[in-house]
Amino acid sequence: MIYNLVSFIGIFALMAFAWLLSTDRRQVNWRVVLWGVGLQLIVGIFIFVIPIGARVFLFLNGVVVNILESASAGTKFLFGRLALPPGTTNAAGEASLGFILAFQALPTIIFFSSLMGLLYYVGIMPRLIRLFSTMFTSLMRISGAESLCAASNIFVGIESATTIRPYLMTMTRSEFGTILTAGMATVASSILALYVFILQPQFPTIAGHLISASLLSAPAAIVMSKLLLPETEKPETLGVDVSLHYEKESTFM
Repeated sequence: MIYNLVSFIGIFALMAFAWLLSTDRRQVNWRVVLWGVGLQLIVGIFIFVIPIGARVFLFLNGVVVNILESASAGTKFLFGRLALPPGTTNAAGEASLGFILAFQALPTIIFFSSLMGLLYYVGIMPRLIRLFSTMFTSLMRISGAESLCAASNIFVGIESATTIRPYLMTMTRSEFGTILTAGMATVASSILALYVFILQPQFPTIAGHLISASLLSAPAAIVMSKLLLPETEKPETLGVDVSLHYEKESTFM
């Protein structure tokens, strides 16, 4: 219990420290701060306190683990004992040659990246990103471009800046700060898959925790960036519903 209290106090201590280092403390938009912290608390309570949230948490964890197990099975079929985890043997009795990054971790990253590309192609990922983007824009009253980029970071990583490429030239300093902060605060889905691949044997529910952390990191990044570098100009896309900019492939292959 004491550790939870320390963590809770730490949230406000970090925000206070960011406010003290702010470029213009009088210009801080407290609506952004309150809604950013509120969204984190709502997501945290839903996932870790409410029973249905816990079931969703375990379901997402199971989905990711099953996907990675399928990728691992395909890798073992293709590379044989080269893909066996250290200390294991296959059905033929052949022992593992140890951990080999190229044959055990990289295929997982490639497989997961391809899956994300497929989700983009069929339109599932753009809809999810737009959902979070609309929520950030309407609740925090930040610009459409930075909210879209922050929402993309939940799933893609720092390369999500390409989703708002047409707006980069006219962005304010505060918007750029938000984009960079969100990019550093979140992790790409392919790297998330790698963490799950490595840690899942010791931490069975690691996938659910990392997904939750990614969801929580986006509003947290917005809060910290707006405390350190508050908006002092009028963003071009303030109150504008920005479209997701990405190149759609001609086929799902």
